Amino acid sequence: MKGPNIFDYATSELSQDAFLCYLFSFGKEANKQNFPNEYALAHKFLFKCGVDAEEEILSVEKQVDNIDVLVITSNHILIVEDKTYSNEHDNQIIRYVRNMTEDNTKFPTDKKIKVCYLKTGDYVKGYTPLDDVLSNEDCRSLRRQDLIELLKECHQDQVINMFYEHLLKIEKEIVACDHEDIFTWRRAKWFNYLYNLLKNKDKKFDIGNVPNAKGGFYACWFDWEYEGKVEKYKQIEIYFKEGKTDFVNLCFKVASDNKEITSSYKNEMIVWQKEAIQKGYSRPKCWRIGRTTTYACKNGKTKQDIESFINE
Repeated sequence: MKGPNIFDYATSELSQDAFLCYLFSFGKEANKQNFPNEYALAHKFLFKCGVDAEEEILSVEKQVDNIDVLVITSNHILIVEDKTYSNEHDNQIIRYVRNMTEDNTKFPTDKKIKVCYLKTGDYVKGYTPLDDVLSNEDCRSLRRQDLIELLKECHQDQVINMFYEHLLKIEKEIVACDHEDIFTWRRAKWFNYLYNLLKNKDKKFDIGNVPNAKGGFYACWFDWEYEGKVEKYKQIEIYFKEGKTDFVNLCFKVASDNKEITSSYKNEMIVWQKEAIQKGYSRPKCWRIGRTTTYACKNGKTKQDIESFINE
């Protein structure tokens, strides 16, 4: 019988950082004899992160200069940027690499830098460096399924086993929602549903969190098109209550570089708004024009509502 799982409660990215450090630490030479299975697992993980599995793991630290997990091996410095549902922001990985190369007092200068971008929650696309300080070849992106595949080989250790079961639980929640109404869905299910739906329709899209003072929402953006100086697109907004879907808003939006540009398209937005109203959408109750503006929307109640919005 399975007992309580610490990761049902330790759900933050800091808790996940601690687990990754725990797993990597088994790969130190001092643990090879007493923990051979865990030692081998740590080095398989190292290989998945883009570093030769044969390299010796010398040190493992977390939150060094804001780096989530830092692993020093015999030939490499491995930066693990660890995410659950949040995204990489403010070019943070490039900043870590720059700081590391510019400050020779904190880090070894004779080792090559590698980066692993890890996401165990949702996942749209891997990490691509936008600066020549780091090459594509030195970056690896991993997702929840990669860790499940890794950990199923060896989970005799109780902590490793609990983390493995935690990841499996997310997968099971996704499958369990397949034939249920959307108001039973959790965030991981929304990601898989929207990702597979839009991917199969060969649409460009993005999915992520939108923070605000009220706690934010989960969103999917797609069907971008330019109309002069503004950009029109569709947005699906999903709000949660106690972990489950509470409200889904289907929005037609316009955005530009500044509020004045968007405001200058008010007449056009009124025309687009009328077209949307004829299709069953409504004008927002508080219609205010800003840099980004919703000009029509409606409540999504079923999968058919979502799919019709995507297809129209």
